[in-house]
Amino acid sequence: MRYIDLENNPPNQDWIDRADALTLQLTQAADKAARDAIIDANQNIWTELKDHLRALSHNKCWYSESKNDSAHCHVDHFRPKKKAIDENGDDKGGYWWLAFEWLNYRYSAPVENIRKNAYFHVNANKANLPADSLEIEDIRFLDPTEIEDPDKLAFTNEGLVTPKSTVNTERNYIQAEYTIRRMNLNKPEMKDSRKDKYSRTILLIKSTEKLVQLQLANICMARKQKIASQMKELLALASSTSEYSAAVKFCMKSTGYEWVENLLLRAA
Repeated sequence: MRYIDLENNPPNQDWIDRADALTLQLTQAADKAARDAIIDANQNIWTELKDHLRALSHNKCWYSESKNDSAHCHVDHFRPKKKAIDENGDDKGGYWWLAFEWLNYRYSAPVENIRKNAYFHVNANKANLPADSLEIEDIRFLDPTEIEDPDKLAFTNEGLVTPKSTVNTERNYIQAEYTIRRMNLNKPEMKDSRKDKYSRTILLIKSTEKLVQLQLANICMARKQKIASQMKELLALASSTSEYSAAVKFCMKSTGYEWVENLLLRAA
């Protein structure tokens, strides 16, 4: 998971105007059945934004960083529209007024979205009406559009994503564990792919560090080119365009080498 700046990347005004008109219909609907009918009849409107959302993550799922066939990826309603199921399996009420709200959309691979489904546990201050504040909700899912949330995840050399916090009573641990479990972020295919990226990163760092130390003792222009080539490969692995780049960056941060830290500053 990497931070996605959704707020500063709105859809076009025509789309927003049409979505706002549908939201007005929802607020004027007589009851839940009428609201559900409006939502069901207008599902195409959020699929119109799939390409827009996909471009913000360079074709990667916002939750897992996996690349998938875009035809099969989903526009996920982060806060579910019809019901919100807590950890006890109880429906606490969906966020129907956000059905056509673009800030509530996330680009998701199919497995992650299907597993997430309508699960959305709120620890406290749940919003139940349009006038209720979303800002004070204490939610359990990590959100890729929240700038601090991606850094609550850690990665192992076996390709596992884990909570960065090691204290299972801490909020950050609980959020990370819930997100990993509910979205199946450690399914075998993703774990194996992250392991490959992590292993390649480790090999490059070890190889480059040896070359850097040799270069400090005795300048060699051929070696300089080799160092530059390997550093560029590390930068590419850590780039936001690369699959599982968060695992790569976590691996790089753990080395403690100054030259690696300098590379991370340049990783876009």
